[in-house]
Amino acid sequence: MTLPQVAQDSPEVRMREMLGGYRITQMLYVAAKLGLPDLLAEGPKTAEELAIATKANGSSLYRLLRALASTGVFAERPDGTFESTALADRLRSDTPDSQRAFALSYGAPWWWNAFGELLHSVRTGETAFTRVHGTTLFEYLGGHPDAARVFNENMTAATHGLAEAMATAYDFSQVEVLVDVGGGHGALAAALLRQNPRMRAVIFDQPAVLEGTASVVREFLARCDLSPGDFFEAVPNGADLYLLKDIIHDWDDVRAALILQNVRRAMRPDARLLVIESMIPPGNEPFRGKLVDITMLVLTGGRERTEPEYTRLLHGAGLRLNRAIPLKSGASVLEALPV
Repeated sequence: MTLPQVAQDSPEVRMREMLGGYRITQMLYVAAKLGLPDLLAEGPKTAEELAIATKANGSSLYRLLRALASTGVFAERPDGTFESTALADRLRSDTPDSQRAFALSYGAPWWWNAFGELLHSVRTGETAFTRVHGTTLFEYLGGHPDAARVFNENMTAATHGLAEAMATAYDFSQVEVLVDVGGGHGALAAALLRQNPRMRAVIFDQPAVLEGTASVVREFLARCDLSPGDFFEAVPNGADLYLLKDIIHDWDDVRAALILQNVRRAMRPDARLLVIESMIPPGNEPFRGKLVDITMLVLTGGRERTEPEYTRLLHGAGLRLNRAIPLKSGASVLEALPV
């Protein structure tokens, strides 16, 4: 029987590839979870050798490796061994641009299962994560240290390269005290401190999050204060620059407005606020933030926003949008000043 030929760039093929994306996510998750890229960094290995090292089933692991090799992640050699590739190296744990944390998040049951309830979110406007787990994402992370560790590693990885891009786009040379609100493990603050020797930084976040911060900013502990607290209650005052990176998009308008109001109360009249988010542009062009917006719908109940939407949020908190600076990553630096 002769199978019908279908053009490789046809809508049929493209749709099939899109629908099959779930397989790729899970295969990459398993590869990262088993540490296969790290093992192959030592040199080519057979599926059986990898199976022994990872306590996996040899036949099943071979099938996984073969499938990933067909996508450019790993490569099978004529002698039957598998070797790493440039793509696979992005899943190693020891590279500065590693995306392993993303793989360990996106494919993990606590994240993955929530996306199975996207239909519920679209129909009701409710957060799918809460429906699946019976609690909010951040409450869940507070009770599951392993998931919280991966989530915080994900947030740190998402900061890679951002400081360099921001330094090119924005002048930090006159900043003496920076407060990074919801600063997590301090990856962005550390990068900005490295570039600006006269700057001091206050990293403000939940106490449990800050437990992992000192090791990330250890080079700058003399110029860095770790300040525990809740940005729904208050934030540290007295700084000349405040930073909110990927914070506002986690929350609905009511909660986002409360965060901005608390920042505004802490700001001196001459202070500035930088909001770093993926601001949604008009039109139908591909934009990563439009997909991140679905993640917010499913996981947090937050949203990505357009420039008019940010302008309204800021105005309601006593701030005005002074300028929006696009970065190559797709994020934008929104500079806001007190009204």
